Amino acid sequence: MGEEEQKKTQDSPGGTDQAIDEEQEAPSSPDGGSASSDETATDWEEVARSRYDQLIRLQADFENFRRRMDRERDEIQGRVAERLLTDLLPVFDNLERAVKFMPSEGEAKVWRVGVEMTLNGFMEALARLGVKPIEALGAPFDPRYHEAVQRVDSADPEGTVVEELQRGFVWNDRVLRASMVKVSTGQAPSAEPVADGEE
Repeated sequence: MGEEEQKKTQDSPGGTDQAIDEEQEAPSSPDGGSASSDETATDWEEVARSRYDQLIRLQADFENFRRRMDRERDEIQGRVAERLLTDLLPVFDNLERAVKFMPSEGEAKVWRVGVEMTLNGFMEALARLGVKPIEALGAPFDPRYHEAVQRVDSADPEGTVVEELQRGFVWNDRVLRASMVKVSTGQAPSAEPVADGEE
């Protein structure tokens, strides 16, 4: 059977010539590879460069996303802490008023000492959290930190805080509450006229 098939191939018109032509038509590359292998290699290099560029962009996007999330987290935590500290200030005011009006003699003295200790502990806790009182009395009026409720005649220079009605506080350079103050007009109070018959 093998000899018959070989004979048929040789006997077929143009059979041998066609095989030779097909071998000649197949192009070859200088390094022994085919042209299609060169094209494939070039395509893979392009794909690798494209994937690398995508990776770099993805990494940059992730870094921006992480920074944005950190910033938003810090802002949310700051707002929550600020709200909590602001809500605690009225408690401080009540303790301060209690100490101011409690008698310091007799049986109430023991109660006063207890309230003073509580107030001092409150102040220490606020200080540990970064809360600081605003210096107001005797300082020049500053609308960023002071809220003027009244202008009074005083020998102090105009615009000087002469009385603090409610203490203000700052936290991390944020004003939790402005100090409520009275401000000097810069004019000394005039002496009251002496009535007739009075020495």
